[in-house]
Amino acid sequence: MVSTDRYYKSRTTTASSSCNKRFCEMAESNPTTEVLPVTTKDFYNLLKKAQNELQLRDEDISGLDSVKQIKSDGIKWSRRNAGILYAGFAFLIIFGLPSSIYMSIKKETSFGQFVVSSYFEYMGLGPVDQETCVVTMHELMQDPFRPPVDCSACQNVTGVKIVSNLSHDEFLDKYAFSMQPVLIKDGQDGWTATETFSFEYFHEIYKPGSEALEKVKNDCQFFPYRTEFNDLEEFFSMDPDRVAGKAKPWYVGWSNCDGKAANELRKHYRLPYFLPRELDHSKTDWVFMGLPGYGANMHIDFVGALSWQAQVKGTKKWMLETPPECWGTCISSMEIIVKPGDIIVLDTNKWFHATEIVGNDTSIVIGSEYY
Repeated sequence: MVSTDRYYKSRTTTASSSCNKRFCEMAESNPTTEVLPVTTKDFYNLLKKAQNELQLRDEDISGLDSVKQIKSDGIKWSRRNAGILYAGFAFLIIFGLPSSIYMSIKKETSFGQFVVSSYFEYMGLGPVDQETCVVTMHELMQDPFRPPVDCSACQNVTGVKIVSNLSHDEFLDKYAFSMQPVLIKDGQDGWTATETFSFEYFHEIYKPGSEALEKVKNDCQFFPYRTEFNDLEEFFSMDPDRVAGKAKPWYVGWSNCDGKAANELRKHYRLPYFLPRELDHSKTDWVFMGLPGYGANMHIDFVGALSWQAQVKGTKKWMLETPPECWGTCISSMEIIVKPGDIIVLDTNKWFHATEIVGNDTSIVIGSEYY
């Protein structure tokens, strides 16, 4: 039996009976003469006859290049290039439209101003000219797109320095704006926070219906970490057994941006003695509370200034890791135990850090920023 392609060639060069009369006469007189193309109908008739005589399956016919070409020619251009059209449409929606809106906003066109104003009105945000960010980047996207660290700033760091009686000049010269972490052992001298701060104390400040609680819920940050709490009100609604550590553990943090609450908190702590007055003290306090065994996962901060954290109660272990771009240049990791009365100062925007509450007591930390 001859092959299918050979059969087709012989039929077109010997002028089969299915050909028209003119085609057959030309083929018989000169087999090598260039023949006229047959119509699609003629070709399909030829295929049908070949299939009957050679007993070929439909799959054998469909697999021929010539058949595929004819079928492709019969399909509309839009169907043949559907993938390209879909990709182009997706590119327009994902990249083109946002890019055009971004450029309109950046160039402060009337359309861009309308888009931003509409977004702020819909989200219930404040005036446009008082906001620094239109959209806050998700935490999972922050680390890959953070600015790289200058590794020369940490290449001489060998561990966390532990000091006392730290002067203003020494703090400014060695620690204030460097990547050298420092633990100040006498940083809380004269404070009454150790005797005052407790879950019950904070619950009284942020009691249900209070202005302070509503302010924190609406305008401040709340970090539930690995708990199910959605806001500070839910946190202070905990069952007493859970507060005492007899049920599910917990660890949370929040920023206080209520003025009256800040005045109350600062009755029991003051600006650490080693911070010079020329370093502005942030108006925002940070509170972190939790039970032993819990803490913050390894992460890096995205805050506008450097910070200090005072361990008022309980004991916490800090674990620091160098930024990936500084591996091989800077120390890979460090650990330090922070006890009641200690204050730790480090650049949390550059050092990856995690914490774990150790010991048996509830941990309470108060902190703030300086710049």
